[in-house]
Amino acid sequence: MSQPQSHFVTINDLRLHYLDWGTAGKRPFIFCHGGSAYARWWDFIAPAFTESFRVITPDWRGHGESQHAEPPAYSTRHYVDDLHQLVHTLDIKRHILLGHSMGGHNTLIYAAEHAQALDALILVDIEPGYPEAAVKLLRRMGEKPARAFDSFQEAIARFRVFPRESFVSEDKLRYLASFAFTELPDGKWTAKLDRRTLFREPIDGWSLLPRISCPTLIVKAQHSPVLTPRKLERMCAGLPNSRWVEVPNTYHHVMLDNPDGFISAVHQFLHEAL
Repeated sequence: MSQPQSHFVTINDLRLHYLDWGTAGKRPFIFCHGGSAYARWWDFIAPAFTESFRVITPDWRGHGESQHAEPPAYSTRHYVDDLHQLVHTLDIKRHILLGHSMGGHNTLIYAAEHAQALDALILVDIEPGYPEAAVKLLRRMGEKPARAFDSFQEAIARFRVFPRESFVSEDKLRYLASFAFTELPDGKWTAKLDRRTLFREPIDGWSLLPRISCPTLIVKAQHSPVLTPRKLERMCAGLPNSRWVEVPNTYHHVMLDNPDGFISAVHQFLHEAL
């Protein structure tokens, strides 16, 4: 597996981290991970696009190697502004955005505000709104204290994705887990994630869809309940230049469950859209 270059940049008074997979001069392609994930979740996808694009995979604030916000500041607005400032700092003009789950919600709001800068947008298993039941569930999860493990090996062995339904292989799960934890002063290990990122203050994006003029691909996970047929139809009707594709053998974590199917769908869309 090819390895990216790791970089840090100060944005909105936070030290934020991103991985750069490609060569300067190629069309920028930014992959935005979901909530409680981190940039390394794209390691199985990013290499498939580096021949044609400068792939960039950031860690959202409070995730991965990026700094935690004190006091906590993890609303959609904060994430969208971080993304905007990252694009500006890297002197990126036109670009492609891909976002999964919470990252997809953030990129959708970003696209509504910066549509003129986007060549294409890819939204992976999201809806423009944020169901109140999901907000409440995530808050309850965020209120639970972070677990501490006696060893790095124990932490890796206990690592799971959420939602739990997934076809991800044990090898991939262990690989992701190897980037997920940090050692505490007492020698125990805990997740790098700031659990307060689960306190969501989302923006309802349904009314913003008509602003997104760039070619847009909606990726539906075959077995995920997020995109019901009615919501999918409403999204396509609201987005003026959109299409959708279902990736088979997938739950919510599409890029982990069926990386080859996901890569194929994105490649085909970009070939037709650009």
